[in-house]
Amino acid sequence: MDHGTINTNFDREFSSGLTYANQYLIIFILLTTLGTIFILWETKEFKDIAKLKEDAKLKEEARKKLDKIIFKCMTLPQYIFLIVALLPTLLVSITFFFMGFTAFADVKVVLVILTISLLAASVAYIFSKGTFKSVLLSIDNTRRIRKKYNISLATMLILQITSLLCVCVIYTFLLSYSNSMEDKSRVLKEHYTYEVNWIVEHGNPKNKEELIELINGMDLISKNDSVFLINSNNEFVNFNNNEVSEFFIKYALELSAAADNGVYDYYGTETQGVVIPLNINGRNLKVVVKYDLTNNLLGSTFSNLVIILLYCGVSIFFFATSMTQEISTVAKSLKNIADNSKGGIHKKLAVTSNDEIGELVSSFNDIQDLATEYLAQIENSQTIILEQERLASLGQMIGGIAHNMKTPIMSVAGAAEGLTELVGEYLASISNPQVTPEDHKEIAKDMLEWITKIKTHTSYMSDIITTVKGQASQLSTSEYAEFTVYDLAKKVDILVKHEIKKALLILETNIKCDPALVLHGDINSLIQVIINLISNSVQSYNGKPHEKIEFTIDADKKNVSIFVIDHGCGMTNETQKKLFKSMITTKGKNGTGLGLYISYSTIKGKFGGNIVFASEVNKGTTFKITIPINYKPMKEEE
Repeated sequence: MDHGTINTNFDREFSSGLTYANQYLIIFILLTTLGTIFILWETKEFKDIAKLKEDAKLKEEARKKLDKIIFKCMTLPQYIFLIVALLPTLLVSITFFFMGFTAFADVKVVLVILTISLLAASVAYIFSKGTFKSVLLSIDNTRRIRKKYNISLATMLILQITSLLCVCVIYTFLLSYSNSMEDKSRVLKEHYTYEVNWIVEHGNPKNKEELIELINGMDLISKNDSVFLINSNNEFVNFNNNEVSEFFIKYALELSAAADNGVYDYYGTETQGVVIPLNINGRNLKVVVKYDLTNNLLGSTFSNLVIILLYCGVSIFFFATSMTQEISTVAKSLKNIADNSKGGIHKKLAVTSNDEIGELVSSFNDIQDLATEYLAQIENSQTIILEQERLASLGQMIGGIAHNMKTPIMSVAGAAEGLTELVGEYLASISNPQVTPEDHKEIAKDMLEWITKIKTHTSYMSDIITTVKGQASQLSTSEYAEFTVYDLAKKVDILVKHEIKKALLILETNIKCDPALVLHGDINSLIQVIINLISNSVQSYNGKPHEKIEFTIDADKKNVSIFVIDHGCGMTNETQKKLFKSMITTKGKNGTGLGLYISYSTIKGKFGGNIVFASEVNKGTTFKITIPINYKPMKEEE
């Protein structure tokens, strides 16, 4: 209550020179400032989201920073809720502890602060959740944070609903307590006013001393009640040395008249009083009765409310747990479908409720039926497309190999012709006495040179045939084996040489790691993916000659990274959005190879890796294939 003391000089005198309004304003500014600093500190990386989204396609460090932002967007609302709910109450409690306020006054103020904090926390949670959700949508995030950082839906439901229940309980208690104090104060005020007036009327005191003697014999309702006197000089007289605060004395002397003769003790205490004006033989005296308003019954009432709150909290816990368990069951089944494990695609869930959760489960079962049907169709269509693409790839490869084989075959034919001439020359020299041993050695030397050339060209043809055989074998089987980085680079070079030469381009191959580094998997599938990327790069130059395509293989302790970089026409934003999500080609009717859609599936499924890219129109495209070094693919059953 105000009663003329709040935000006045009287208030300032008893509140360390600051009015209540100033104190609350300082607390509000302090908490707001701390909260703003906390939010700004935690979200300082958010201003770089646009750049990080672009860099994250190729740079591991940028991807980690983006993951950190995603983590904060998902967890900060919960931290904000807890901080707003608990920090103000904690700070006020610590302040009261050191200032030494009365115990029950502390409790009531702390309860008020807690009520406001819980309401503010709920509002802050809803607002921050919406704000950070918009950030997550701008990132287009499809990943979730690690399970150990998850906060369950049940936990958040319990926290928020319990918080609102606490607010209701605390508000109900404080309102009941306030009304009880007002009623008790009114009754005591009327009682003591009547009692003092009756004693004076029947005792008829002649002076101050007789008045004191009379009121000393008055029956007091509580042993904590006490009586004082204000003499004609407006001085407070404590004739029994009863305990009384300076606040109560000053209030009785200066503000009681404005409060209908009521007297209030220090803010939050359970003590009030009444000033009773008297006229004793022409002298204006006043009797002050201080009475205790403590209500022990309300303590038990509060205990009962706490018990009800606990009961409600337990009920909410079981309700939230039951609800989240059903949702979790659906989520786990969906995860099984995503992992394609444990027969999840064929498993249906039992409907155990007739509410929205039951509808969700029923819809999930309907999706299961459709998913099974669609997957069969997709597998059949993908098999057909895969075979068509592989046949097209094989046709292009055979044309290139024919061109590559032409040069070594012609060279072998020339060497054979040279050897034929040398054999004829040697036969003619056998019976010729003029031919010296040195001449025979010279002829033999020439023969060896031709034989060496034949070996070189036949070895080259053998490499081509071996590589072609490996690629052609994909039409029926997949070969899982160990292969080195050098083998990979060599076979890619052989298979794309004709296309690169025909387009008058330059393929710059760089092996920045150990060439003997061993990888595991179907090398032929990986070669086909790389050839497809290089073919895309060739097409990106649109016939422009003498340009460069960079083919780089690098590695760290965990992964091998394969880069295919061109500086051609690049891709539009529309093409980039569809690139790994549908079966499109960036080469129009000239599209060959497995296609980027199936290439992406190949790297994911057969190597446990990933393909990312960055592209800008008229500036070029960079593809990055990442493959775990220690990944061991499961061999297909024969």
